[in-house]
Amino acid sequence: MSEIACAEIEDSFAALVAGAALEISPEAEATAAEHLTDLVGVALAAVEEPAFRALLRTYEPTHSGRNSARVWGTQIRLPRRDAALMNAFAGHFHDFDDDETELAMAHVTVTAATAALTTADSVPGATGKRLLRAYIHGVETATRLGRLINPEHYRRGWHASATLGVFAAAAASGHVIGVRASEMRHALGIAASFASGLRSNFGSDAKPLQVASAVAQGMLASELAVAGLTSTPGSLLGPNGYTRLFGEQDVSVEALLNFGAPFDLVGSGLTIKAFPCCTAAHTAVDALLGMTTESGVAPSQIDRVTCWVDPAVPNILTRDRPGNALEAKFSMPFCLAAASIYGRLRLSEFKDEIVRSAAVQEMMNRIEVRTDSNLPKGPSGISVSSRVRLKLRDGSQIERFSEYVPGGPHRRLTHDQLRAKFNACVVAVLDRERVAAAFDSLLDVAEAKDCRSLLDLICQRQTNGKS
Repeated sequence: MSEIACAEIEDSFAALVAGAALEISPEAEATAAEHLTDLVGVALAAVEEPAFRALLRTYEPTHSGRNSARVWGTQIRLPRRDAALMNAFAGHFHDFDDDETELAMAHVTVTAATAALTTADSVPGATGKRLLRAYIHGVETATRLGRLINPEHYRRGWHASATLGVFAAAAASGHVIGVRASEMRHALGIAASFASGLRSNFGSDAKPLQVASAVAQGMLASELAVAGLTSTPGSLLGPNGYTRLFGEQDVSVEALLNFGAPFDLVGSGLTIKAFPCCTAAHTAVDALLGMTTESGVAPSQIDRVTCWVDPAVPNILTRDRPGNALEAKFSMPFCLAAASIYGRLRLSEFKDEIVRSAAVQEMMNRIEVRTDSNLPKGPSGISVSSRVRLKLRDGSQIERFSEYVPGGPHRRLTHDQLRAKFNACVVAVLDRERVAAAFDSLLDVAEAKDCRSLLDLICQRQTNGKS
């Protein structure tokens, strides 16, 4: 396709990204509110982490309200891009934020919603409706571009949450500050030069940091476009543009220009996580917990655990012998060992001392991971399904197949499950009387007249004096 044709498609795509004419269905709006609520919850769970506090100390707080925003869970204000970086780092730190497994193959809410909500904190009168539209358009931008580069992009080692997240953040923040279609084309082109992120950094602080950087850089791209800075036509879709260099695939006009018809937020692989670890381990953990709970099998009764996964999974869950909690989030042996010992897999299990404990180390010795190319695959070409077999010491065996990720479109978390997850994440940060108010207000975000009122609920000082 010629550079002229690519430039014309970019113009049309940017108009869709920036536009407000596409109808947002009540279902999409309600789904968006759930994912926004979940993101805020998992972000607040990280604000007392040493890595978060260390990162926060590198910034100087500002007392100016203009173009500043709050760091969630604190009373600290930073320039809004710095605040967004902190909020996104927190949102992705525990790897408990939602994940889109089929199109973007990325954590999309942490980039789109963080950019939208942090920007809205600096824009008086930004309504909940405006926030949700910004978030939904940000997600759609990532999934539409994801169709053009995945799964090859992800398989080659790029961290799609960051490399696509920069576009999601540009689109979402651009909506809040009122970027026009012509400016959005430049914003996306500028964002293309900011795209970066490596899967080799999984299991370290650099993983959430590169996602956080993508949010800040995406916001910068939209602000620069409004200021009049330009990008070259074809920088997104041309022969030497983003989609060609990062994915080596031809431009699909249909994939891009079907933007919002319908929105991918509903019906894609977007999953609100039930477990705080890489999504590639979730169906296996789900299968194991289902068997041990129903049969009452104790860890001492298990002789061997065999788990079958897609051939791509060992290249994602690379930490067979994790040395700490961050690495453990990308370790199938740890996730299955901890789940079998504790009968659950929560944030409380991802502690360095638990990873290194004799009980967990011994149980990991009993776990074998194999691949099965016949597991059912979705659009990504990578199966999220797992088959787990327990061989017991008495010689008997139990086996279970888990096809769908809990929390995904086929197994959405219930309202009570979402509330329980939120409560568990925020109880150490928010005063108890504000936990319920924050949850209810975030779910009802569409009715907010000014999004800053939502931030008031999650950024007040605790009675214990923390800020």
